[in-house]
Formats: sequence, structure tokens, C-alpha cells
Amino acid sequence: MNGGRDDEPLSGSERLTGSEPLTGGRGDADWQSKAAMIVPLVIFFLLGAVIDTRPLEDGVEINPLAYMGLVGARVLLMTLAIVWFWPRIRSQFPVSVDQSGIWVGVIGAVIWIGACGLQLERGLLTMLGISTDWLPAREGVNPFAVYSPGTELACFLVMRFALLVISVPIAEELFLRGFVMRAVESEDWPSLPLSRITATGLVAGTLYGMVSHPGELVAAGLWFSLVSWLMVRTGKFWNCVLAHAVTNFILGVYVCWYGQWYLW
Repeated sequence: MNGGRDDEPLSGSERLTGSEPLTGGRGDADWQSKAAMIVPLVIFFLLGAVIDTRPLEDGVEINPLAYMGLVGARVLLMTLAIVWFWPRIRSQFPVSVDQSGIWVGVIGAVIWIGACGLQLERGLLTMLGISTDWLPAREGVNPFAVYSPGTELACFLVMRFALLVISVPIAEELFLRGFVMRAVESEDWPSLPLSRITATGLVAGTLYGMVSHPGELVAAGLWFSLVSWLMVRTGKFWNCVLAHAVTNFILGVYVCWYGQWYLW
């Protein structure tokens, strides 16, 4: 969905005057509007801490029932939270997207897969004489080895892709661009338009991506910076969500096709 003037890139003077209709105003600063930016992603991490997916016996990749439950619970509860807070979300970020979100998502997927495949962060740290032992290794889970072909495997893949392409992009972009990048710049952050986020918020966004993806430092730094560029250029929150969803979808297909489960 596109909306008139908002479809065009903003000029420098428009960013300075704040004339763009991108986020709400003072009325958005109530606690529910703030919770809408934070709660969906908190649910993701809280469920990960509560549901134990460790295997019940040695030599087994994961507890398949618990892992299925974790993925399903995340999709269900995160979606319910987003639906519950939807009026607050929409009041701050009216739904408006354009094709730039798709292209940035595609480019972002190429960057992520390429940087991770080349292990650029490990090579860079080695060149600088810094040990890479502290970098975490993500082993991932091969669902084709864990779940029986047919209904069980299909159900897992549907839920996993729903989490990857819908729940996580919305929740993480709400937390990052709706909260983190604005909160480091203003105490009244719910009233700060995305197009007026300055270098402080942009750096915070890239650092968040790198800290939250320590095993893919270079990929995360490049990807989050790219999507922040898209945010500043278009001023559209949902363009960032679309780019995130496209990248995750391509990444999910790549992982399943080539068996690169450490990216899962």
C-alpha cells in the first residue's frame, strides 16, 4: 500500500522541518504505544529462555517436540501481541511500502550469505592478530533429519518460515527502529519521526545488529546499516520490515536448499 507524498524520497529540508507524515505525535507517548514497540520481541527471547529444547539423550541433535513447541509458541504469541497492539503500531507507523524494500531485501540477502560464507569477521580478526575463539558458532538444526517426512515436517517448515518471514521481521524492526534507535536520541522517543534519526541512532542500530548476531559480525553490520539507509531515504518503517522479510525468506530457502543450517 502506498500513500501519496510519502512515496517520494524526502528532501533534506523536509527532514529538518519534520513535515513528513511518518510517525505520530505527542499522543503516541502512552505506555501502550511504548509497549507495542518492545513486547513482541521480548516474547521471542522469553520463550527461548523458558522452553528447554536440549536433547533428552546423547547423540541426538535436539528435542524435536520441544523445538516444535518453541517455534509454534513464538509464532502464536508474537502474532497475538502484534495484533493486540496493532492500533498503536499503525498510529505510529502507517502502513506504506514500495519496491525499494524488496530490492534492499534481495541485496541484503546476498550480503549476508556472502559475508557469512567467506567468514569475513574471522578473517579480519585474524589479520588484526585478535583471537576468534570468543566468536560463537551456530550449529543450527536440520529439520529434515529431525522430523518425519510428511505432515510433521511440513508443519514445522510452515511455522519456521512464518516466524522467519513475518513474526521476527515485525517484532525486531519494532524494537530496533521503533524503540532503540529513537530512545537513544530523545526522551520523548515515540514522537520522533524515523527520518529525523541522526548519526547517534544510526550507529546504535548497527551496533545492536552486531551485538545480537555475534557470530555474523560483518554481515550484521553491513545488513543493518543498509536497512537503516533505506529507513532514512524513504522514511517508511514498513519498507524496513519488507526488506527484513525478503532477506529472511531468501536466507531460509538458501539454508534449506544447501543445508547451511548454521544460518538457520
